[in-house]
Amino acid sequence: MKKSEHDIQNEIRVAIGAKQTATLFRANVGEAWTGICRRMNWIPDRVVIDGARRFQSGLPVGFPDLFGFRTIEVTPEMIGKKIAVFVFLEVKKPGGRTSKAQKEMHAFLQSAGAIGGVARSAEEAAALLQRL
Repeated sequence: MKKSEHDIQNEIRVAIGAKQTATLFRANVGEAWTGICRRMNWIPDRVVIDGARRFQSGLPVGFPDLFGFRTIEVTPEMIGKKIAVFVFLEVKKPGGRTSKAQKEMHAFLQSAGAIGGVARSAEEAAALLQRL
């Protein structure tokens, strides 16, 4: 059976966490309805929302599936401190394509010094995050 992007994403998070390559977070987005809620007692599990308004929450269009940081040891010229470098992974199943918005977001993040790209497996993810 073919793996879904969600399955691959979970494998990547577990593998990267186990190797302590980076700290990754899942980028969650969603939408719901808000307004004045009234329970309809005569119909089980039914709620009516008066003055309903759609509410969207999350990140900009094209934002990667996984993001976080990788700790980098700074060279002696940089006072020997450690810094966190922003990392990101766009998870795709084999044959999956990135959208124009995703490509633009990746280019923007990389131009600012972020490390990352498209990963189709935990191995690809680890290789991407080792770049500097």
